[in-house]
Amino acid sequence: SLSTHRHRALFILVLGTGLRIGEVTALRWHNIDFDTSELKVERTFKRVHLINGTSKNKTVVIEQDPKTINSKRTVPIPSSVLAELKKHKTRQSQEKLMAGEAYIDNDLIFPNQVGEPLDIRNLTKSYERALKKANIPYKNFHSMRHTFATRLFEEDVPLKTVQELLGHADISTTANIYTHVMPKQKVKAVDKIDYLFTP
Repeated sequence: SLSTHRHRALFILVLGTGLRIGEVTALRWHNIDFDTSELKVERTFKRVHLINGTSKNKTVVIEQDPKTINSKRTVPIPSSVLAELKKHKTRQSQEKLMAGEAYIDNDLIFPNQVGEPLDIRNLTKSYERALKKANIPYKNFHSMRHTFATRLFEEDVPLKTVQELLGHADISTTANIYTHVMPKQKVKAVDKIDYLFTP
């Protein structure tokens, strides 16, 4: 079940912060400030094709700066999500002990069982299996980021704030992606001045 799933904290963190898959897998413990309940997005993992002439489909995971200048950002962490991260840290310590000498400590929050970067393809497969097991209709991994943003709009969070939290380079990007949740916001906005017209 999801309550004991190895990636439970990762899924919850993405739902609570809207991080991209490459950003969450590249997160390190030093990026988390438990005192201020914030995390810093500084790096991202990306799978790229190797061009070496020998094999066509060889890929490798590289670490790089995030997508845009705005992608480097500080994101607040909801307190219940922070509690999940603390539980995850304990679970990870046990995993380190079990792996013993084989464990490579890269300070990663969500590595594989031996501390190496998590393979994004394996993570998405694991996510799909978790959904299936929980009888949740399939939605791609990125949809958790959309869920985060949509919930913010439903709670009247301003567009500019959502743009900053998502790390979009341009406010128009945020506006274009979330146009479908905007009409409700417009109705709410107009309702706020309704009192002017009531006798």
